Amino acid sequence: MQRMLMTVAAVALAALSQSARAEQFTAKFSGFQEVGALNNETGAVLTDGTATLALDLDRSAQTIAYTLTFSNLTTPVTQSHIHFGQRHVPGGIMVFFCTNLGNGPAGTPACPASGGTVSGTITPASVVAITGQNVTAGDFDAVTDALMNNTAYGNIHTTKFPAGEIRGQIRLVREHKDDDHRGGDDHGMH
Repeated sequence: MQRMLMTVAAVALAALSQSARAEQFTAKFSGFQEVGALNNETGAVLTDGTATLALDLDRSAQTIAYTLTFSNLTTPVTQSHIHFGQRHVPGGIMVFFCTNLGNGPAGTPACPASGGTVSGTITPASVVAITGQNVTAGDFDAVTDALMNNTAYGNIHTTKFPAGEIRGQIRLVREHKDDDHRGGDDHGMH
């Protein structure tokens, strides 16, 4: 009886620790994935600019830790975000990674203008409203829903390409690895 209780306790503890772990997401950005702004699509952008994004989602704490590293963009960076949109479709801004325009929520860091790394933590206070897509300010669950349903992408805007120079669809790490053999979003980097 005691052995069975210990086994049940061990299984329960393992399940709890599994659910407490952060879910990891990633994206690789290129100009080939860019589409431009909503209602002002430009198509792909030929650029040597690249970026990588790593996200750690902790649903219970309602936080997303992020690290965005980018380089070789054509002109200085103005801002970077998570947008709500399917692959190859533009969508509204949900969350700022950084901005040099002073248009992000309080606490939004400045972007390294010439390239580099920006990191921080997204909280419900980081989520901005997208009225046309039924996202309200502070709705952290909307961001997690977008991430879990492959309808979130990151992009980086520059002075030469104010609608976006490079973009990358954000994927759950497990799914990202599965996409590699099917020609997923990481291929065709310039």
